[in-house]
Amino acid sequence: MGCRCFRLRTLISALMITLLFSFMVYLAPEPSMMDSISVDGSSKVKQGDLMSLEEGSSSDFGKSRKYRVFLDVSVPDIHAIDVWRIRNLHGGYLNGSGVAIGIIDTGIDYTHPDFYFLNGTSKILAIWDQTLDGKPPRNFSYGYECTRREIEDGACPQRDTVGHGTHVASIAAGTGRAGPYTGVAPGALLIIVKSGYPACNGTQWFMDEDKIIDGLYYIAEKARELGLRVVINLSLGSDLGGHDGSSNLERVLEKLVDDGVVVVAAAGNSGDEKIHASGSLNIGEKIDLKWFIPALTTSFGLSLWLDHGDEVTLTLKTPSNITIRAPIVNRFIDGVEVSLTRNSYDTGVEWLLELTSSLGLPSQGWSIEIEAVETGGSRIWHAWISSDTCSSYRERFIPGEGYNISQNYTIAIPATSHRVIAVGGYATKNTWKNYLGEELNTFYNIGEVLSFSSRGPTRDGRVKPDILAPGSVIVAARPVSNRYSRLDIDRYYTVKHGTSMSSPHAAGVAAIILQFKPNASYIDILNALRSSARWSEEYGERPNNIWGWGRLDARVFYNVSIRLEGLPEDVSTNIYVNDSIESISIDKPIEKIFLKGSTTQVRVQEMIEVLEKSVRYIAEKETFVIRDKGEVIVSYIPEYYLEVESELGGEYGDGWYKRDTVAVFSARSYVFPEGLEILFKPIYILSGWIDEEGRILQENKIVMDSPHKVKAIYSQDYGLLYTGWVIISSSVILTIVIILKYARSRRDSLNPKQHYPRPI
Repeated sequence: MGCRCFRLRTLISALMITLLFSFMVYLAPEPSMMDSISVDGSSKVKQGDLMSLEEGSSSDFGKSRKYRVFLDVSVPDIHAIDVWRIRNLHGGYLNGSGVAIGIIDTGIDYTHPDFYFLNGTSKILAIWDQTLDGKPPRNFSYGYECTRREIEDGACPQRDTVGHGTHVASIAAGTGRAGPYTGVAPGALLIIVKSGYPACNGTQWFMDEDKIIDGLYYIAEKARELGLRVVINLSLGSDLGGHDGSSNLERVLEKLVDDGVVVVAAAGNSGDEKIHASGSLNIGEKIDLKWFIPALTTSFGLSLWLDHGDEVTLTLKTPSNITIRAPIVNRFIDGVEVSLTRNSYDTGVEWLLELTSSLGLPSQGWSIEIEAVETGGSRIWHAWISSDTCSSYRERFIPGEGYNISQNYTIAIPATSHRVIAVGGYATKNTWKNYLGEELNTFYNIGEVLSFSSRGPTRDGRVKPDILAPGSVIVAARPVSNRYSRLDIDRYYTVKHGTSMSSPHAAGVAAIILQFKPNASYIDILNALRSSARWSEEYGERPNNIWGWGRLDARVFYNVSIRLEGLPEDVSTNIYVNDSIESISIDKPIEKIFLKGSTTQVRVQEMIEVLEKSVRYIAEKETFVIRDKGEVIVSYIPEYYLEVESELGGEYGDGWYKRDTVAVFSARSYVFPEGLEILFKPIYILSGWIDEEGRILQENKIVMDSPHKVKAIYSQDYGLLYTGWVIISSSVILTIVIILKYARSRRDSLNPKQHYPRPI
């Protein structure tokens, strides 16, 4: 086992296989018909099923891990059709237009009509076939890149011989030109990377982690060059690793998401496969962890994880009763190459067991003895297994003392990433008629969670999956030149199921969100999907590690009606939403669409002035925070202007007043003439007020029920003037009298009288 692998399960069906499959549809004791033929990773495989769908083994994080790749009623079920009727701000319908969906898979049949728009142009912008040589893309040294022109000219040598990638791309963005099966985002563009190689006579497909990472960077860079937002769909996964976001692939995904890429990944199909075990560590106790390896298996991996502070000693027991204490590095035991090594990471410690034999591995008798030597951490260990088996069975843990085998913690990598939207599956269809006219049945109940859909939580305790989307039975495009399978509907469409089919449903909705809100972040999209997801009480507590936040619903938008109060019909105002401005009036309310799960601020024009009418309108509330559907009422309160006029000045109280408030005003109470004018002018005394219509006001106040103009009325008071003149006159007379008396007295003093004797 040179590396961990990501696997895509598929069926290249021969007639013999389809005949056996058809028999199993009706006679199998378990409802596992589709599980045995799914193209998806770690699909449900039970004893007696047609094919195994297991995941390949892998090595430590330092090596390139291998990964497996995991409409008709599904698109209506998620209500995508309802969303297509909505127009965005620019008048276009919400169908993913102007957004790219990147897909790393088995390739694509680019000649299929569903990958062409009505005008004849291909919706595929570029294809990078990593499996061919001859024309590598810029910044890469291998593979063959096909341009849009080559695709439209039919000159691209890439082929999808498996059909998984074609099916996935069709679910996400097929136009439905070949039939009634339209994808979730039919207006979206596509960037395709074909990666990996077939195994087990084409029934499995493996991808190397380093090639997946190259594909991710290629898609992100291509979208950036074209100025497009991009959603990358990963219908692939691995069961080996920390399941905590610590793998090389997951770290790359986090960086890309931080740079604006949105990533959606299949949750995996290992939910009921017994590939996870866990237990507690206690000093002095030993646990004998056992597993079964099916026939036709050449490589096997077991990943055991501990928290820092916990330490164990491990002893491997082989089918021939040989016991070897770890670490073990590339030892051959009974023809099997064995490695059991320890690696430490930021998130914990991994013990990785790798078994490889070109002749096939023994099935029974394998175990690892776990003995705790330190328990300074959580004291909990987790283990996952995987193999490259070509058997119809799958590797599984065998029940034993000291550990539990559960469906929990089976969420696949990279769906365990901190920045990836993880999608599980439920059934939207359980019967269909193939091209032979035969009616086939999966026995799943409509709306039921698929038994194989992987469950959370992650090892670090996060709820996964995020949502569930249609995963069975999904009708979508097939390569038109491939040989017929009994599952095919017709030349253009076939049936598949699994979380590989669920993931592109969510990717299509994410593309629609990006069309609506080009600056939406990963968090915006995740919150929108979670907020709109449908929930039933029978699912249990929300969220949980089976249903996540619920079933995917493309109706991630809600309407808000915005209307005005308090303005006359001939007055309009502006509404500010994000970067847009829109006019609104009393007789023309507006409807706005917002994204669920996020808050949006709506601002209104704070003040509207109609100066020629001496009126202005003030918004009662300037900013509204929108969180949910409903009605926003923008109320304006009129303010009227009061003009206070006084011919003698001293006006007070003029200005703006809210409707029906009482305005108090004033002016000078009296005005004295200045200087000597007092002798010639009267005193002006404020005697009252009149309004704009000449009505006399009883008080110096008025109710502002409209704009008003008041004028001060003054009366002339001559009393002081008269008094003044009397005083002046009296003063003058008195002065004259005094002067005359003084003059007489003066004269008398200057001319004394002669006194003569009185005659006798």
